[in-house]
Amino acid sequence: MNYLVATLAALCLTQPALAEDLLKPETVPPPIDDSAASGSLEAEVTHRASGTLRAIYATHGSVTIALGPVAELKWPAMVMPFRIDARQLEGLAVGDAVEFEFTNGEMDPRIVTIRKQ
Repeated sequence: MNYLVATLAALCLTQPALAEDLLKPETVPPPIDDSAASGSLEAEVTHRASGTLRAIYATHGSVTIALGPVAELKWPAMVMPFRIDARQLEGLAVGDAVEFEFTNGEMDPRIVTIRKQ
């Protein structure tokens, strides 16, 4: 009983915690290393594939490629879009056989290098 009374007295004598205080961190978080999050392609793992250019959308910065299987990703042969820098499209045309390296971003694969076969 004395324990209960002491606990209740302690609760009544302390200042109520404000919601604002609960949201403030007690320690300063370490600085974020944004070198990997800056969109740098060097920080991402690349994969190699080959295929045929089916469509080029230079104004949208994308291409559609019918590519062969990518064993390391356990992908079968398929046709899919890739983001690409417009400068990489020089000398390429629909129907060209190509070899390329790409990053497999979260539902956003991007070509790092591409060349005609």
